[in-house]
Amino acid sequence: MQKTIVHQALTEVLVQKHEELTAIRLEASYGKSNDAKSSAGDKHEVGVAMVQLEQEKLGKQIQIIEEQLTLLARIDSTKKHLKVSMGSLVQCEQQWYYFSIGHGLLNVEKETVFCLNPQAPLGTALLGRSEKDEVSFQGRKMVIQSIF
Repeated sequence: MQKTIVHQALTEVLVQKHEELTAIRLEASYGKSNDAKSSAGDKHEVGVAMVQLEQEKLGKQIQIIEEQLTLLARIDSTKKHLKVSMGSLVQCEQQWYYFSIGHGLLNVEKETVFCLNPQAPLGTALLGRSEKDEVSFQGRKMVIQSIF
């Protein structure tokens, strides 16, 4: 598995999610402006307030994705790592881990990669380790097979 391909796949997933949320937010904004023309009284004001809350929620989600994209842009996916650190692609027995952002599972080239923030509990257990190191996490032992 190539780290550059994993990195690109994760970036593409985030860009797609950003585009979807932006479109939903725009659609909600359009709906709000149309609702503003109505004059149904209290019911109308509650509807407008709900749309406003939804837009704020979408705005926060979009901001998080933008921050994640910025963080991913700082990672050099061509760099080889000798120890597990930010930007490492790590293989432990049956599982691949990409130290980047806390995204969860990502399917790449018929493999499953777990994208994880280095500050996550499993991330801190693996951080700074080398190939062939054995790591214990939640009562489970893992051996680092490879680091890319």
